[in-house]
Amino acid sequence: MINGYLNNSRGIGVRSHQLILPSVVCSTHLAKKVADQVDAITFSHQHGCGIIGPDVAGVNQYFVALASHPNIQSTVVLGLGCETLQGNEVTESITAHHPETEYVVIQESAGMAGALESSVATARALQENFAPQHTELKTLTIGIEGFPESALINEFMRSAEETGYKTVLSNASKEPSKNFADLVRSKCHVIISFPDANQPPTGLPLIPVITIASSQSMLHQALISEFDFSSSLTASELLQKVVTVANGELTKCEAKKIGDIVVPRMVRSV
Repeated sequence: MINGYLNNSRGIGVRSHQLILPSVVCSTHLAKKVADQVDAITFSHQHGCGIIGPDVAGVNQYFVALASHPNIQSTVVLGLGCETLQGNEVTESITAHHPETEYVVIQESAGMAGALESSVATARALQENFAPQHTELKTLTIGIEGFPESALINEFMRSAEETGYKTVLSNASKEPSKNFADLVRSKCHVIISFPDANQPPTGLPLIPVITIASSQSMLHQALISEFDFSSSLTASELLQKVVTVANGELTKCEAKKIGDIVVPRMVRSV
């Protein structure tokens, strides 16, 4: 049995995070200050201004995917007010499905100090008014990222699906952060990461990531204490770890706050 959180309109997650979503690069510094004060998650990025073509819709859609994830309890969109990707439009896209969302504009809040005060008050009100409820999660969605050994992952996927869990595989890129973006869109509750031999372990703030080291990688062996598992594990051990993490145990990356949210782009900034 997995004890989850009913995160309001977003469904049942294995974590209950509040997201402080900076709609533009100019608001990322303030978003970090707000998140620190209210124990929320946020991320830094270089987007929102100077974006053209398909990235205008693409970045907007990815921000909505982040805010719609079942591990998210509520969202505060923090905008500057003059960006290409307008924060009010991002907010409208989110609130169309998830009313536990508010928008704060720095240029309409008497500057940074006023915006900080307003954002913190807004975030705390959302936390209080939309507190999650504990409930059973019956259908766990497990993301698998990277390049696992085929026998291990085939047995794992078979065991997971026999248990009633759903699995999603993403390995289009050798960069875990890009695969993570696909798994965010798939609303995976937990991710298992098998990084490329040249990639260190990394996590994702809104989804717990279980990292598996390769015995063939000198880098992984040098950083073995940073991984959750070496490659010498069984499918049943991995499945048990997934269930334990889904029930609240922190992964190595979660405990050390390793990893960030990377927003996929198609076009260079101008």
